[in-house]
Amino acid sequence: MVFALALVIGGAVIVTWLTWRAANGSLARNDLAGVRTRVTMSSDEAWRIGHRAALRPTVIAGILTVLWSLASIGLAPLRNPVSVLVATAVLLGGALLSIPVAHRAVRRCNTENDASA
Repeated sequence: MVFALALVIGGAVIVTWLTWRAANGSLARNDLAGVRTRVTMSSDEAWRIGHRAALRPTVIAGILTVLWSLASIGLAPLRNPVSVLVATAVLLGGALLSIPVAHRAVRRCNTENDASA
């Protein structure tokens, strides 16, 4: 269980780091990592705006995942398969939640740009 929880921690760190890089512009649009949807892939600006918005739920999910995993590693009663599933669900939930957040941010920006034009 410790190894599985350590893998989940690694996953949380990587997902958070990649989202942060995309949000600050150091990870360009690509077909491998990030919130890759038709909306966020429509332009470089949409990519950055979407990831800036997605950063908050991703960071929150990443922190909760790491804290839960560390607690599960440190406390013997929590060192079980259910803890791995909970940690994975929190991380995936944050990733899935970040998609509509990113979409709303891009659409809001597009609406504002259309209104000012």
